Amino acid sequence: MLSYVAIGLVGLVGLVVFWLSTKLAALSRNIAAAKQSGLPYRISIIDGVPGYLWIATHNLFLGPLHKFTPSRRWLWPKLAHVHRSWYYPQEMREALGEVYLIVSPGQIFMSSSNPEANVQLTTRRRDFVKPVELYAIVDIFGPSLLTTEGDDWKRHRKIVAPAFSEKSNSLVWKESLRQGLAMVDVWSKIEGNTSGSMKVQDTAPYTATMALHVISAAGFGVRQLWAGENEEKLGSNAIPGFNTSKLVESHAMTFKESLKTLLHSIIWLAIFPVSLLQISPFELHKKLLRSYVECSDYFSELSEFKVRQLERGEMTEQGTMDVMGPLVKASERSPEDSKGPYLTKQEVISNSWIILFAGHETSANIAHLCFLFLAIELEKQARMQEDIDSIVGSRSSEEWSYDTDLGRLWNTMLGATINETLRLMPPLIDFPKIVRGAPQPLTFDGKTVSVPTSTMIHVSTVGVQRNPRYWPSSPSKLSNKTHDLDDWVPERWFSSTKKTTEKPSSTDSGSEDSENTTSFDTSDGLLVLPKGVFIPFAEGARACPGRRFSQIEITAVLAVIFKTYSLELDVSEWASDAQVEKMSKEERRAVYQKGINKARNLIAASQSEIFLKMRGKYPVRFVKRGEEKFMGCFS
Repeated sequence: MLSYVAIGLVGLVGLVVFWLSTKLAALSRNIAAAKQSGLPYRISIIDGVPGYLWIATHNLFLGPLHKFTPSRRWLWPKLAHVHRSWYYPQEMREALGEVYLIVSPGQIFMSSSNPEANVQLTTRRRDFVKPVELYAIVDIFGPSLLTTEGDDWKRHRKIVAPAFSEKSNSLVWKESLRQGLAMVDVWSKIEGNTSGSMKVQDTAPYTATMALHVISAAGFGVRQLWAGENEEKLGSNAIPGFNTSKLVESHAMTFKESLKTLLHSIIWLAIFPVSLLQISPFELHKKLLRSYVECSDYFSELSEFKVRQLERGEMTEQGTMDVMGPLVKASERSPEDSKGPYLTKQEVISNSWIILFAGHETSANIAHLCFLFLAIELEKQARMQEDIDSIVGSRSSEEWSYDTDLGRLWNTMLGATINETLRLMPPLIDFPKIVRGAPQPLTFDGKTVSVPTSTMIHVSTVGVQRNPRYWPSSPSKLSNKTHDLDDWVPERWFSSTKKTTEKPSSTDSGSEDSENTTSFDTSDGLLVLPKGVFIPFAEGARACPGRRFSQIEITAVLAVIFKTYSLELDVSEWASDAQVEKMSKEERRAVYQKGINKARNLIAASQSEIFLKMRGKYPVRFVKRGEEKFMGCFS
């Protein structure tokens, strides 16, 4: 008996020794490659882009360690952190430079916060490839524009990208104005609110609904209603289940219900395959599975509806971009069809999902954060309102013009507000790339390095967008830092100081940068930065095609709300309305500062899941202009 135990132990020790030897051999090879690269590097036992196990458990180890104060000066816990580029961009840059490697047994990882390198990483598509396997978490319905590469990506792009064109932007503008006003109307009907004073516990779910309505109507031709709106408004545009509470027999959830459930629980689909969810006893998994099936069916039905519409020769409802139309037309072709690029029926569904998912999440998060930053910085909110007044005057929003008003609004504090929010809180903290073939040269700061084969790369959005080397800055008023790039300072976008850094050039062996441009975004009204410095929507041919869609949407929503209303933090946690009324200016300022501190801490504690999001909520009050309680305390 003992002999069997001994044999087993020897075998186990042998396996451990074999495992360790293979890991050490791999680490040795990777260190050798890193040395040859010419880049600074550090060794870590954790991959720079770790697996799901470390993503799920890293806080169990690093959280307690962080409480040990001396550890905060150590570099290795920062190297092991899943979101080092969000929490430690300056520390990493100061320790290792703007471009550095993390070497582990399983991986060579490179981070770049250098704009000259960023331009090459995003435009040399054949050299630095998008690692589509990392997008499995959103690839739940199959390959799409977001999750393909090479010829497949070109095929998807030729079909999807034209919908996000300049001629479609005016439709986004009109729908966003309408939805902004509808959102205010919903707030006014919350119990205890009036049209003149509206307390909103959390603007996030409302901006999410607003963004969903805009992309649904402006992109897919399906107008949506807010809760409580009369469905008779839809008239002949009512589509059961899609935009009404009435369901067809095959559905148990409305389109909005199924989509919201899927968006909020999508992480489970990355962890568990659908086949496993089907046998799960947990109610959460059952509801998620139902929403997944429902969404798939709805997208399929919308595709069939569009086919019938095209067969009858009907025009898409006036005022819609009609993303679905080109997708459906492409699905009628075959790979051998010479009339144009094709999509399979499933690819129609997958692209519809990605357009809704990406467009909805980005706009919703940025609009929510803009609200909170403006409530914190009341003086800057007042300046934005003055700019809005100077452009639209007393005209109603129905008279506002996309052609003349949008560009003028964008080049004021309103556009600076959106840009500064995107700079400080980009939707994605990193953009991944990988070297698939031979080592690739990369030139920046007058030197050329070699990026090793199979290197996983992160273009660090946060790192470059908070780098004082490339941005106008002043000493921080909120910390002891010599720069204010960790602070929300929208007036930096009016800086007359031009950075002396030369505009980065790129040696492009595969660039297809033909992104949609609009006049409002190319004037010099706001700060113009070198390429690779301001990259919230990525850069190059793989840049987000919905960038202008989102910018126009948020511009319209902020303008139409702040034309009539001011926004203040709710301070009822510290003082009632009656108590505030009796306070002096100094006392009001002091109690409001408590709210400011709490709101800033909430924003700073934001976490990156798929997109960067604020955790927790802070209540705010929208009041008619002239009826503010705190605005005058900060003038």
